[in-house]
Amino acid sequence: MRKELEAFKIKIGNRILDYRLGQKLDLNKIISFFEKKYKVKKIWSGDRHILGILEKFQKEYFLKLSTSEGISFFGKREYKWNEIFNNKISHSEFQVPRNLESGYFEKLFYQITEKFDGELLCDRVASKDQSNRIIDDIEKIISLSRLIESIKVDNLEYPVSKVEDNFRNYFIAKTKSWYKSIPLEIAKKFDVLSLLELVESDSIKLSKKPRHGDFAPWHIFRLSNNKLGLIDGEHFLSQGVAGYDIGYFLQRVFSVLKNSDVSQMILNHLIKYGYDLQKLKVILAARAIGGYLDESLAPLPNYDYAVRFQNWIMHLKA
Repeated sequence: MRKELEAFKIKIGNRILDYRLGQKLDLNKIISFFEKKYKVKKIWSGDRHILGILEKFQKEYFLKLSTSEGISFFGKREYKWNEIFNNKISHSEFQVPRNLESGYFEKLFYQITEKFDGELLCDRVASKDQSNRIIDDIEKIISLSRLIESIKVDNLEYPVSKVEDNFRNYFIAKTKSWYKSIPLEIAKKFDVLSLLELVESDSIKLSKKPRHGDFAPWHIFRLSNNKLGLIDGEHFLSQGVAGYDIGYFLQRVFSVLKNSDVSQMILNHLIKYGYDLQKLKVILAARAIGGYLDESLAPLPNYDYAVRFQNWIMHLKA
């Protein structure tokens, strides 16, 4: 497996940190640490975090502990995003977890937040019938992405890295880092360069808006109060590009859930609401490159849906 990839590096001061690879932590030590203040009901290792359910005064909370310094950077950002959303947005049909506390375990950042009561729109691995359930919430999902873009936030209110000071430069630089991290033979075989050329030539059309950054069906809950709850805001940017979140969602539905029909329905709604197809196409091209990278990291890569998504994008016409 490729150990380090440019796409997952971030410069903090004079240091280069990797935010994809975490370290193995001793769960017993972690349990002992948090048992000083909470009842630890459940704890487990996720992809890049230690996750857990804690209880205090008969109320359950969610624990998220970063497993590296690079991952900690984004954990702090997520905690700040929760705070920003809940301070700026009230009386909404959407929720983001409220923060309880944060701190450090052996120099690694942790956050303890509200635990949502509900079910995800769908998991990463879902049947077509399950992913078709997204159809019922398309309008609310689009409304949530637009609400995020309406948030007025100073870009210095949360941790930033040096390259994020210009939204277009960052968008292009991040897309290039995805492209450079794809195996060369794969990039050549599927002409991924054509996607990058589209991003580079047409990103001038994009405007600046906040974004959640990981706006996927498996990060959105249908809550018991009939609201939608959004988690995992660690890739929040105040200086993102408009339409990024809904473009990200659309790509995830198409390429990960393998449901092109629902993706087309989402796109139809966006066009109906007046979204500019050419601008969306730039964002989707960037996400297609990210999709190729994601697939290259799978244990058994299968590029069928990455190719289908690329072809679908290239044939979109206003």
